[in-house]
Amino acid sequence: MQDIDKELSKIYDFDIDRIYPLKNYYIIETSQGKKVLKSVNYSPERIIFVHGAKEHLYNNDFKSIDRYLYNKSGSPVSFVNGVFYTVSEAVEGRECDFNNRDDVIRASKTLAMLHKASKGYIPPQNSIAKDDLGKLPEYFNKRLEEIKRTKKIAQREKGRFDYLILEYIDYFYELGENALERVYNSMYNEVVKKSCEDRSFCHHDYTHCNIICNNSETSVINFEYCSFELKVYDVANLLRRKMRKCNWNIDEAMVIIDAYTSIEPISKEEFEILKIMLQFPQKFWRVINRYYNSRRIRREKSFVARFNEVIEEIEYHKKFLNEFNKV
Repeated sequence: MQDIDKELSKIYDFDIDRIYPLKNYYIIETSQGKKVLKSVNYSPERIIFVHGAKEHLYNNDFKSIDRYLYNKSGSPVSFVNGVFYTVSEAVEGRECDFNNRDDVIRASKTLAMLHKASKGYIPPQNSIAKDDLGKLPEYFNKRLEEIKRTKKIAQREKGRFDYLILEYIDYFYELGENALERVYNSMYNEVVKKSCEDRSFCHHDYTHCNIICNNSETSVINFEYCSFELKVYDVANLLRRKMRKCNWNIDEAMVIIDAYTSIEPISKEEFEILKIMLQFPQKFWRVINRYYNSRRIRREKSFVARFNEVIEEIEYHKKFLNEFNKV
């Protein structure tokens, strides 16, 4: 990192004491406190979109975020030794604990405040926007096709785990197929149109490690996947992550819904889309898709535990859907 150290010192207004790796990024200790250095594998125009989204939130009084720092050229992205980098302020605190109800309530309210502040975002002219609005049927269709394809592979390979997959694959396919049918019969297009008019966006990776808690505030970091999307996409992801820790307990789900709607309303039509998102067998699709697309020598070690988690959730998930659809 010595070469990067020297280059960063030239293009940023701080003196660097040291740089060290942490997870998938670097911490820079500087004369102005700790910074986070990340290499990015997408275009500068995409970074400009993310930067613009963060600045939009900040200007709308959602300030507890990891804003990008400008380099001396006035850009949030730097090109060093053939690699694009961003630098942001380090956010102090601990990761959100989804087993802690107070943390979950904080996370839900913070998400609602983020969505409220996101409204009206017009990306910079030189940016590349990520827009997932209106694509839910396309995504469901694609994943159902992948489930069908993996069924053919399992029937052909006939291994121990292939038979395990075949025992359950029809159930999950039918669950997803019904979810897709519900999308077509819903007010999805109208909800998308309304979101387009609002020009609101989602974080798109709202998980515990991107929600930082300290005594006084809750911060949100790592906006790299943010996009124009229905706000219930983030709500559904938050619910999934919590539900898997409490056997899909409807009461815990309503804690999240109530906390969110105390800040930002969810319309009847949006709530229907949320229910459909939670019905689609997302985890099953992800597990088998990764299984058949990973190297055979490695995949069996982690597959059994992950697949068993999916199977163990079936009855809890059924009960949850039955109760949640009545809300």
